[in-house]
Amino acid sequence: MIAGIILAAGRGTRIKSTTNNKVTIPFLNKPMILYGVEFLSQVASPVVVVVGAFADSVREVLKNYDVIFAQQTDQLGTAHAVAAGLEELDGIADGGSLVLVGYGDHMMFYTIDTANDLISYHKTHQAAIALVTTKVPDPTGYGRIIRNASGHVEAIVEEKDAAADQKQIREINAGLYCFNYSFLKDNINKIEKSPVTGEYYLTDLVAIANNQGKKVAGLEVEFKNVGIGINRPEELAESQKIYLQTKSNSS
Repeated sequence: MIAGIILAAGRGTRIKSTTNNKVTIPFLNKPMILYGVEFLSQVASPVVVVVGAFADSVREVLKNYDVIFAQQTDQLGTAHAVAAGLEELDGIADGGSLVLVGYGDHMMFYTIDTANDLISYHKTHQAAIALVTTKVPDPTGYGRIIRNASGHVEAIVEEKDAAADQKQIREINAGLYCFNYSFLKDNINKIEKSPVTGEYYLTDLVAIANNQGKKVAGLEVEFKNVGIGINRPEELAESQKIYLQTKSNSS
């Protein structure tokens, strides 16, 4: 079984949305959350949408879609949101299940081929986690991918924590993951709260997997199949521009 979890609970304060959740904002005249739901529904069942801030706006947009809603009462980070989503899979998923996880504001560019490639990559490498990576000309602000001698992902280092040489790395975390359900369920509550933000970060599972001797596989795909996530109004404009250029170049 392959299940899907879409994170759509954050307040979206940087995009200054005061009445609706950010993921309901139109992306080329279509609420951006619909791209993620339609994408994951091609490969995953069930699809769980984690809601929190302005939850009613997300429920309204998805009222005609076959999804399960999970409530993240307090917005305490991406791992906390995934934990809320996992509760809805209790009794449905089993030890052999996989869970695809993505962000509601960053799934517009992904294709069914990318999803299938990620699932195959996960199985081929017998990984606990497989994640999509891409290379960008300017990686400033993104989590850098650190690979070990075997080519597996050893760490994801955020901008604020990156050493000078790590900041030169152009391979970044693209924010689409494939987890072993059993690994995710067993370890999601082992993540420690950030002393800086008070949040629990999903990417901390990379270090947990490595410490357990499990593999983290990084599938590098072209930037045109990843695009950029949306946190600010200018990123919404830029992402739509990139999307239109990508689609016109591929047609």
